[in-house]
Amino acid sequence: MAGKETAAERYVRLNRIDARFHRIDVASNEKTSALDMAAASGIAAARLFKTLIIVDEGKKLYCAVVPSTHDLNRKALARHLKTKRIDLAEKAVAIKTTGYQMGACAPIGQKKALPTFIDQSAMEFETIYTSGGAYGLEMEIAPQDLMIATGANLVSLT
Repeated sequence: MAGKETAAERYVRLNRIDARFHRIDVASNEKTSALDMAAASGIAAARLFKTLIIVDEGKKLYCAVVPSTHDLNRKALARHLKTKRIDLAEKAVAIKTTGYQMGACAPIGQKKALPTFIDQSAMEFETIYTSGGAYGLEMEIAPQDLMIATGANLVSLT
């Protein structure tokens, strides 16, 4: 993938967002969790956030950005969305909607911008890390800049 810009990198460049991209040496043919990425990179796991594509009972899609150290509190997000239930979106739907492969989904540069929610713990850090849109690529960005870029709401998701 050397030399090929991801949609997240292009979005950052075109919108002049202050973010840095870091390549992490992980096998691209193996399933790698966010915690595995943190361990491989030396990034504190609490600063590495995973991007989840969520669907509500009405089939509306959302993006949730949560720390790698926690699972998404589905009940809390469902209450915030005023819906009875949310689930992870089906893999095919998430890929088609975002343009990113599972495990490499960035919260920005998605084919279709989704309503986004970022866990409030992000504000504890000057910068956080999220997927940069490819396996082994992490984006470092100030949480405030990510909120502006995605139009996100800051909520308790864990």
